[in-house]
Amino acid sequence: MRYLIVAASLFAFNAAATAEPLVYEGTEGIGKGKHIVFIANDHEYRSEQTCPVLAKILAKHHGFRCTVLFGIDDQGAIKAGAASVPGLDALKDADLLFFFTRFMNLPDEQADAIVDYFERGGPAVGVRTSTHCFNGQKGKWEKLNFNYDGEDYRGGLGEQVFGNTWHKERGQSHYGTNHQMGCRITAVAGAESHPILSGVKKIHAYSGAYESRLPSGAVPLVEVQVLNTFGPSDEIHPDKPIVNAGWASTQYVAPSGAKKQSRVVYTSFGASEDMLDEDARRFMVNACLWAGGWEKQIRDDLDVSIVGGYFPSPYTSNSFFYANIKPSDLAGFKSDVMSPSAELGGVGDPTTARKKQKVLQNRPELKAKLAAKYPELYGPNAQPTGDKPRKRKSALSK
Repeated sequence: MRYLIVAASLFAFNAAATAEPLVYEGTEGIGKGKHIVFIANDHEYRSEQTCPVLAKILAKHHGFRCTVLFGIDDQGAIKAGAASVPGLDALKDADLLFFFTRFMNLPDEQADAIVDYFERGGPAVGVRTSTHCFNGQKGKWEKLNFNYDGEDYRGGLGEQVFGNTWHKERGQSHYGTNHQMGCRITAVAGAESHPILSGVKKIHAYSGAYESRLPSGAVPLVEVQVLNTFGPSDEIHPDKPIVNAGWASTQYVAPSGAKKQSRVVYTSFGASEDMLDEDARRFMVNACLWAGGWEKQIRDDLDVSIVGGYFPSPYTSNSFFYANIKPSDLAGFKSDVMSPSAELGGVGDPTTARKKQKVLQNRPELKAKLAAKYPELYGPNAQPTGDKPRKRKSALSK
């Protein structure tokens, strides 16, 4: 029996460790001969959908080689916020890192690969929760954690590279009601001529706003207005003044404490549903080009159209993710991200159903689909039961 348990454990480890990375091979264009690595591993905002859709755009339309690395479970399937991200050796020859992560806790050897990238001064684009990218690292890489208090690397990798951490007084916090209040993102006055904003007009983000602090020395790019509506509208929230939503910098501090002269872009939007907005995609593509040093190739009319099908599921923790999807299922430019026929995870549990009602309020089509399959949980007379959700510490519930 003991032998069987050990063998099963080794099999599960090997399934995760040997999961093939997803690679989109570009041919001609701005990025010919250049390699962008995307790390998609957050628990909530569906980075596993945002990253491949952007990677396909940059590869197909602009010629980059794009490698997308995901959190992977023991069966080799994509798992949001997983404790393993196989394939990080790809960072060794990366020309740019697109980083969309949240509260990761990785094996030391995987954290090593990320640290090595920043120690060599690699440029990066960080999205939304990447300011609080690590949590729970012990020993060797404790200093990467978002709540690290040591003066040698305060706020961890998120604050030292991307400029903020999840901290209400000196970093970031939610601004408006997530899932209920969308936001409008526009250029900061005076920043309109920055290459990253070329062709970018008005972005609608379904992900709720963050209240962020502009880092010292950073160039402000975009600002956010909270809306009273989830979808696009002119209904500005009267009690939420405009705050910063993104910046560019030419330096950061690596985990060793060394200051690196390298380009970094950060923005607080970027959830899966945000990528339905053309201006949102344009901002992300331009950010990659600027950070990588290819800004002379940016034009107002660069092609940022979606490649293949794109069917984003709602952003939220532990629910509405596409289950049992492997990286290989997303291969090729004709693939869907992700298949609308795939199973939605975390929707059949009564406690989850009750907790996620606000997520469905603004997504009537999904609610109707779920009501047909789970009438007792999502139907018109549903009264979901289950234990009340536990209160979590505020920092970890964001």
